[in-house]
Amino acid sequence: MGKTIRTDRDSIPYKVTAVVSIPNNSHLQFNLLFSEATLYSNARFMQFFNSDWSSNTFVTYMKLKKSGSPQQAASKINSLVKTNRTSDEATSSFYLQPLKDIHFYSAGMEGDMGKQGNIMHMYVFGIVGIFVLLIACINYMNLTTARFAGRSKEIAVRKVAGAEQSSLIAQFLSEALLVTLIALALALIVVKMVLPSFNAFTEKELALDTTTDPRIWMGILLITVIAGVLAGLYPALFQSRLRPFLLLKNKITVGKGNLSLRRVLVVFQFALSIIMIVATLIVHQQLKFVSSKDMGFNKEQLLVVDINSGAVRRAAETIKTEYAKLSGVKSVSVTSRVPGEWKVLPKVKIKSQGRPGEESMYYIAADEQFLKTFEVSLVKGRNFTSGVADSTAVLLNESAAKMLGITEPTEQPIEIPSVDFSGNASTLEQPFKARVIGIVKDFNFQSLREKIAPMVVGYQRNPVHNIDYFTARIETKNTAALLKQMEGVLRNVDASHLFEYNFLDKQWDLFYREDEKRQVIFMGVALLTILIACLGLLGLATYAAEQRIKEIGIRKVLGASVTSLVAMLSKDFLQLVLIASVIAFPVAWWAMNSWLQDFAYRVDIQWWVFAIAGLAALLIALATVSFQAVRAALSNPVKSLRTE
Repeated sequence: MGKTIRTDRDSIPYKVTAVVSIPNNSHLQFNLLFSEATLYSNARFMQFFNSDWSSNTFVTYMKLKKSGSPQQAASKINSLVKTNRTSDEATSSFYLQPLKDIHFYSAGMEGDMGKQGNIMHMYVFGIVGIFVLLIACINYMNLTTARFAGRSKEIAVRKVAGAEQSSLIAQFLSEALLVTLIALALALIVVKMVLPSFNAFTEKELALDTTTDPRIWMGILLITVIAGVLAGLYPALFQSRLRPFLLLKNKITVGKGNLSLRRVLVVFQFALSIIMIVATLIVHQQLKFVSSKDMGFNKEQLLVVDINSGAVRRAAETIKTEYAKLSGVKSVSVTSRVPGEWKVLPKVKIKSQGRPGEESMYYIAADEQFLKTFEVSLVKGRNFTSGVADSTAVLLNESAAKMLGITEPTEQPIEIPSVDFSGNASTLEQPFKARVIGIVKDFNFQSLREKIAPMVVGYQRNPVHNIDYFTARIETKNTAALLKQMEGVLRNVDASHLFEYNFLDKQWDLFYREDEKRQVIFMGVALLTILIACLGLLGLATYAAEQRIKEIGIRKVLGASVTSLVAMLSKDFLQLVLIASVIAFPVAWWAMNSWLQDFAYRVDIQWWVFAIAGLAALLIALATVSFQAVRAALSNPVKSLRTE
């Protein structure tokens, strides 16, 4: 406290007046906060601050009166802005968003919204969680009714002794609730054990303890009660309504409707399992595609070093020369931005002779080593040359050349009047008059969710944007030693310079980190869904085998083989899985096709993905049913026929 720090933006000493703690779940995340009053000493800022009505440099927070209407306030703000704007300024509009909506509902908004979530992902995982719980409830019904024969005498005796149907229903529901409460206790233990690993994997700080919001605990208890009632209600009603005479004589018959309901539930279970398998396979395919796609440049073995001071920026040529001398460095380039940029990528307006209006394009500044270091192909024309001769030269990517109608670069003049940093458009003191000397192959400089856009590559010395990075193509034999050498070169120029670096391929991986996490979660849920579905199928197979135990005994006495009996018992269940496949395939195709729409470059959904998912479900079902079928087929027919 009370000490001063300096930045590379100006020579003002900034005094540290406070240290604050920011919760991880706040969208307000920062390293430093500077007082707005500090900026008032800058005459250029004051001019901008007092006259600008078009840029979105600041996010503004407003606390409305209790009687205030957000819609009316937004309308008045837009009227105020419209009144003060000149005719040639941007025509964007403003509206108010509740603070509690920022995290889930800020996609596509300009300005720093901090960490953002996606409400659709919450819905998807919430629905999947409900389905998994519902499948577990269905399995409890199936397994309870399948094992019902063992309790028929108990129920009959209770009924003969005067037990009413309501008391029997209460008993069976109590048993189901007891099971769910035991399951809850086990679940809380498991959650407590795996939550640290889950938080590390998802980069969250979730907790489930005494500090947890009471509403969450109430929700957990409510879900437990609902699950217990859902699981136990059908068996309770079914078992309590049967007549004692039938129970004592073992004359219990299950109608087609009951069996059909159970079959429908099994179809539902396996349909969901197949959908999850398809989703996991397609997500894996897409992530593999984005990691291996030819992006027009080579992102491997590129080390990006930030330029964090004016002294380093002024000595860039010297530093670049020293870097090139290091044994582990193949080539070095200086640029204002890099492909896969994690900072703001500026846009410029382009005026071209013979074409009306202005075109908007992305802009980076680079030196003559840019094409070699990033391995970007020069299609036509020539590259930059060192020195001041090419200070007005620019390269266009193929998309920009096509937009401007340039097929051959012959030093055509273009003009750049303004630059836009994330909605903060500013006019250059003098329009930058440039000339086109070359056309480079289109390369991806943004996530593969975005189509390749027009881009201008200006020379490193230009009035639009300063250089901000050294990028070195390196050998990876002894990276640690090389990093120390590179840091030493920077410190020789500026002893206080912060050595900040990134490996470009790792930065590109960040674009798809959330998708990779979802892939792992989908895979885990898919395996869990299949396991639970198999338990349901086992329950139904057990039930069917017990219902047909005398038929199996008669068939064995008449000479039926074990193989034929297994085939007889398995056939019906495999048909259910085939029906589930027919239902699941179109749903899975629709869901994954919708997800792939987020990517400008994506894989095609192949038929074999569905074939693998269906075959996997079929084999798993066959293995599950065969276990019970073989057990029934190997049973002693004398025992099953003894009561006849």
